[in-house]
Amino acid sequence: MDIKYDIEKNVIQIDDVDLYPENLDRNFIGLCNSCDSDVISLSYHSYDGGMVVVGQCNSCESLYAIFYDEEWNWQGEESICDFFDLNNSNNIRLLNNIDRKKLETVFTPAETNALYAKARGEKCVRQYLYRARKKYNDFYDLFGIRINI
Repeated sequence: MDIKYDIEKNVIQIDDVDLYPENLDRNFIGLCNSCDSDVISLSYHSYDGGMVVVGQCNSCESLYAIFYDEEWNWQGEESICDFFDLNNSNNIRLLNNIDRKKLETVFTPAETNALYAKARGEKCVRQYLYRARKKYNDFYDLFGIRINI
């Protein structure tokens, strides 16, 4: 699993899919594996039917992605060592990692083609792109994946 984090915007990227925060509450969530200091949550994200919480150690500043199921049972954790800049994230990778059936559930074929064209930096029909942008929140509500192309 490839996990990256944009510390400025609190967006976690798991396997090249950007997950925006559901909540930015600060809570004690455990102890650091490196120095046994408190780990405090930075952001909460919907992921795979459950939640992933990004936490940071108060002392050594290590970052962790802590995975929970839908009933908040601990599923595991991963250290976050890689960072990315959301503004420079590759949009075509995002689209390629989203199941085409999910896209087709919300967007028309013309809108989907416009999204791909825009992500590749090609010309697209603006009307279809504008229509698709109006449906971003619907897509996020259904699948927990935020598109911003």
